[in-house]
Amino acid sequence: MDAIHDPVIKAATADALFNPATCVAHRARLDAAGRQAIIDRLVAEDLADPADATGLPGGLMAGLFPTLPDEDGPCPHLPQPFAAAPGGNAGSHHSWPGGLPVHEAFNARSAQDFAAAYRTLEGVDLDGQDDLITAAPLWHDWAKALLFIWRADGGLPPEISLGGHGPEGDFRTGAHHILGLAEAMARHLPADLVIVQACAHQAPERGKPERLVHWLRAAAIIARVDPVKAGYLVPTAHGSLTLPGTGSVPRWWSACLIHAQSDHNWVYAEPAVEDADALLRQLAPRFGVDATDPARYAWGYRHPVLARLGAARIQSLVATGGLDALAQALTQLRAQGVF
Repeated sequence: MDAIHDPVIKAATADALFNPATCVAHRARLDAAGRQAIIDRLVAEDLADPADATGLPGGLMAGLFPTLPDEDGPCPHLPQPFAAAPGGNAGSHHSWPGGLPVHEAFNARSAQDFAAAYRTLEGVDLDGQDDLITAAPLWHDWAKALLFIWRADGGLPPEISLGGHGPEGDFRTGAHHILGLAEAMARHLPADLVIVQACAHQAPERGKPERLVHWLRAAAIIARVDPVKAGYLVPTAHGSLTLPGTGSVPRWWSACLIHAQSDHNWVYAEPAVEDADALLRQLAPRFGVDATDPARYAWGYRHPVLARLGAARIQSLVATGGLDALAQALTQLRAQGVF
């Protein structure tokens, strides 16, 4: 947070991450009829497909608009503290309570490190872009606290895709990406920051802005804002929409590319979770943990251990010290009453 200097961006980011009573801005005063109207428009404009939500009870409505405390009022709240949210859904990276803050901190640090390397080694002028580079990773995954809500059995719901697919291409991506953009839009964050935030899952190719255009259009519909008036998109001579400044080198371009690179903690973290889960199951009998009871296994063993050690550290312990090194760490946690 100290690396963000713009007072508007800094205050909004601190509120979203650290205020337990933060308002979910894109859901403010949005009743059931309003939610359905948004879904109908997304489907009509080929930005959402009901078929992509068939695995989720409640379909697109549940995938886009999970139940929130005070959801029809002026200040709906997150269904769980940001600090308790996972960084990924079931089987994905950082899928334990508190995994989301770790993942976001890692990506924000990565973005700053990339920026430092480009400045030092490539001579890139990033003046004026530090706030974009730092804040975009913190906003990108924010909506995982909204969507990845812990179930009683310790599991997580599936995530729907948004963005559309058709003759122009397949632009679908996880709903958390689109909803995070919608929240940034609803909080009236600067247009450059919103565009850079949109670059997380893939930076636009030269002359091919369609993917980001689809994502920004979908987010604007959910946020109930005009993407052209807000400065996220501009009209073309052919009546379509494109990214601003794409005829030259826009101010946000370097920050966009850095953000796309920095959002790759999952490349390391997903195999780490796979290894950690397998190793914890292997050792569970040694500690009297019944792996056949999902709720007790998750809440009484897996989640507290991962929240304390993290998957990457578990993987590293075994890589350097064998299974006994992990067993020793678990013994210490057991003695501390962690599980």
